[in-house]
Parts: sequence; C-alpha cells; structure tokens
Amino acid sequence: MTRTLAPTVAVVIGRDPVTRYSVHRGYVEALWELGANVAILPAGPGADIDGVIELVRSSGALLLTGGADVDPSTYGAEPTGLEKGCDLDRDRIEVAAVHAALDAGKRVLGICRGMQLLAVALGGTLVADLPTAGFLGHDNGEREDERVHGLKVEAGSQAETVLAGQSKVNSLHHQAVADPGAHTRVSAWADDGVVEAIEAGRALGIQWHPERFLLGDAGRLEPFQWLVAQ
Repeated sequence: MTRTLAPTVAVVIGRDPVTRYSVHRGYVEALWELGANVAILPAGPGADIDGVIELVRSSGALLLTGGADVDPSTYGAEPTGLEKGCDLDRDRIEVAAVHAALDAGKRVLGICRGMQLLAVALGGTLVADLPTAGFLGHDNGEREDERVHGLKVEAGSQAETVLAGQSKVNSLHHQAVADPGAHTRVSAWADDGVVEAIEAGRALGIQWHPERFLLGDAGRLEPFQWLVAQ
C-alpha cells in the first residue's frame, strides 16, 4: 500500500535498556494500521536537537511514548530517590519537540510517561511516587493488556472521545501528573483521583497504554486516530 500522501507521525524514543534505543511495537503498528508513516527520532546525548526540532515541524503530528521517569529537575523539583531510569537528554529533547510541534500547529499525543512529559513541558509538575503518596495499585505491568481500574471522564472532552465508550483502562505507572500547568486541564481521573488525562488545544495526554490492548479491543486505536485525524 502506498503511503505517499499519508501523514507522518514523529515518534521520539529513549534508551531502554541503556544499551539501545527502543519503542514498544504497539505504537508503531497502531499508526501503520491507520495508514500513517512513522519517523523514529532517537533522543540521546548525541542527538542534534535542532535537527529533531526541524523533523518534528515537518511531520504531521508528534507522539510521546512511555518509558522511564521524567527527571525532577525538569520541573524544578528535588530528587526523592524513588525515580527510575531518568534521562535528562531525552527530557530536554522531548520538551523542545513538544513546543516545536505545538508552535507549528501540530497535534501532540502523550502516553503514560509521554503524558507526564507533556504536562512538564506545559508548566506542570509530577507526583514522584504514587505508593508513597498513598495511591496504590497503579503499577500493574503483569496485566498490561487488561482494563484494571475505572475512570471518571469529563463529558465532551477529547479523553471521552478516545476512550470510545470504555470505562476502564490498563495501568503501568508509579508516577503521575500532580499539576497539569496553568493552561492545561485535567479531563479524566482514576477512581482514587489520580490524573488519567490532560488536554490543552492540540495536545492530549493519557496515562493508560492503548498500544498494549489486544487486537479488536474497542478503544485501542482511537487515541492514535485522534492524533492523525487532522
């Protein structure tokens, strides 16, 4: 199938494990299923940030994927010792990519860590560790393709649209958005109040992992469809 007229989605990826750049295949295959091209942009200490920004600006949209924690210095906080796998090079490049995409009028979708990074890029802050803050049961990696907890969703929001009628999501995280930023609103919450979606104009962040749902799951493709719809 030719994709010469298909949208190209820029996907910034980090090092995981540290010896390689990688991304979960579910992101790429969901975009391919929708007919989009995918441009993989590695974010590391040797990356040309100006080149990454130019590639993002020339793409149709930007996808921020999951991964390790955002470094607390990126949002003006002190380390707690509970952060896992922070990578300042990735943080720096992804923050610049968010601003480049939004300034160019592109849509930005952040998933899990991607939502957290999006919030930070837009002036927000994070909860460093949910269990320490009293929120339990959100790191369910062994049930990554299952819908394990409920949601409360703002009616008419982009989050409601991409959930496609589903009322539960999967959950693979120990950090979360604390403050989404002055110009960003929260549009979905877990049953215990943990932030599950944020949005601001052309930017949407979701805490769950649609790329890990099984084929045929209603709601698996909708967030990616929102991203490429423009």
